Amino acid sequence: MGEGKCTFGTRMPIDIHMLNEIIYREVKHFRNYKIYRPNFGSMPVAGKFYAAHDQLKAESKEQTEKVENYTKNVSQTRSKGPHSKYPSAATENQEYGWYYKPLIAMDRNDKRFYHPKKESKHTKIEIIILSSNPKSRAKS
Repeated sequence: MGEGKCTFGTRMPIDIHMLNEIIYREVKHFRNYKIYRPNFGSMPVAGKFYAAHDQLKAESKEQTEKVENYTKNVSQTRSKGPHSKYPSAATENQEYGWYYKPLIAMDRNDKRFYHPKKESKHTKIEIIILSSNPKSRAKS
């Protein structure tokens, strides 16, 4: 009689060891911090009037110095670019502008590497249009 019975909707018995292992694996990556350490690299969207670190009430000289040091550290960190933070490009998009100096110094007299386009059909037409404009002739 138990073989033909429908088991849809019945639960398997809970294995407490498996449940403890799942909880252990999830919790082992959490850390609780007691001290607030600001992340100078991130930009806040807006200040929070209720946050303790955004309050600028300075009752003593030590607290005013702390606030000044904090703002100085924030401004220094934000003024630095990614070149000062990373030894090489950290993302794919940074690679495009990371090396801004050419590998070989360009000699403009060497005709093998330097081929400037002196005139084209488009620039000739633009010069004709600009020279025939009566407003531009009146200014010069």
